[in-house]
Amino acid sequence: MPDTIGFYDFKVIKQHQDYLNFSITFSFGKHYSEVNGMGWLGKKKVHYYISSFLMDKKHASFDEAKDVGITVEQDSVVLKYIQLDHLTKTYVKAKLLGK
Repeated sequence: MPDTIGFYDFKVIKQHQDYLNFSITFSFGKHYSEVNGMGWLGKKKVHYYISSFLMDKKHASFDEAKDVGITVEQDSVVLKYIQLDHLTKTYVKAKLLGK
């Protein structure tokens, strides 16, 4: 697995009162990925899940998605790679708090 991401772009698709729909594009290793998801604030932490993802502009299996740090945890698809997970949670929290 690569050490760092090449780029990361977070966009809000639609913001609701207590959650938001977002899209992320990022490069990780040799792959370009696009993900869509939903994020919200819990009592003590940020939560999100990924509803769809593309790798190199094609739908990918969960096995292929492991190459860019996408995995299934507790019945939700999330970013396992710590840098991607942290960036996503930081942006979700900032957008929901109006920052």
